[in-house]
Amino acid sequence: MTKTTFILILFFSFWIKEVFGAACCGGTANIPSLISGDDSSQISTTLISSQIVAEAPVGGGIKYRKSNDQETAQTLKIDGATLLSDRWQTGFTVPITRRARTRGQNEASASGLGDISLNVGYEALPDWTYSAWRPKGVVFLTTTLPTGSSIYDAKELYRIDSRGRGFYSFSAGALMLKNWGMWDASLVAEAHRPFSRTITNEAGELNLKPGWGTSGSLGVGVSPLNGDFRIGISVSPSYESPIATEGIVSGRGEKVALWTSTAQVSYMVNDLLSMSLTYSDQTLIKASDNSALNRSFAFLMQKRWER
Repeated sequence: MTKTTFILILFFSFWIKEVFGAACCGGTANIPSLISGDDSSQISTTLISSQIVAEAPVGGGIKYRKSNDQETAQTLKIDGATLLSDRWQTGFTVPITRRARTRGQNEASASGLGDISLNVGYEALPDWTYSAWRPKGVVFLTTTLPTGSSIYDAKELYRIDSRGRGFYSFSAGALMLKNWGMWDASLVAEAHRPFSRTITNEAGELNLKPGWGTSGSLGVGVSPLNGDFRIGISVSPSYESPIATEGIVSGRGEKVALWTSTAQVSYMVNDLLSMSLTYSDQTLIKASDNSALNRSFAFLMQKRWER
């Protein structure tokens, strides 16, 4: 595998799970951990620190939070993937998150497991022969389990104990990669559908019916002199359809749209070990709608095993 191709793969190992969504309950991608190089398996550990700095109101725009309103999150994310055959693979993602918010004299914090995801992928477009235009492509299916508490289950102040969306969901998508010498480009897209659920309490029953969602990313990068460093940028939109409710409250919520800008520096320590530092900002593109907006830093270490 070329160094440029590998560092591009490392880039996707970070953003595909974390770059979408705010620390709480914004739109989130269901793009899984994927092997897209010449390895038999890989495991990554990512440390992420983020802060919600603003909100995008319904209808768009941006409203920054006051200096006495601080909401942060720290996440440890472990994900891995392994080949089942020459072109089939499977993977997983496990996040553990601590959230905290201080607003004036009030404080709240909570920590625990986030939503776990399991996936299977197939290398639909292998790069066995050279092509100046054809990318390498992997299609995938993902199941997300609601193992993290959601805003519908949260009990603490500010719903600070919410760490997931609260729905079983299924998604399908594709990842495309292409490099030309020291330059590379990437495109990924997915669509997901959460399943309905019913919440029962002393007030009665509330049926939640989410709609379809989608997310993706377009990125470019360069490895100067085809060396061990890579610098990359990407733009990543996501969309969630409104959630309809029936029962004790009947109605329809609002859509959620989120745009994330990302910059990253990666370094390949050796052929089987790499690291990266990433900065993401959801306030640069002012097209988000009905979502909290965060800025985050992440550090990733990835270990791979050859075929």
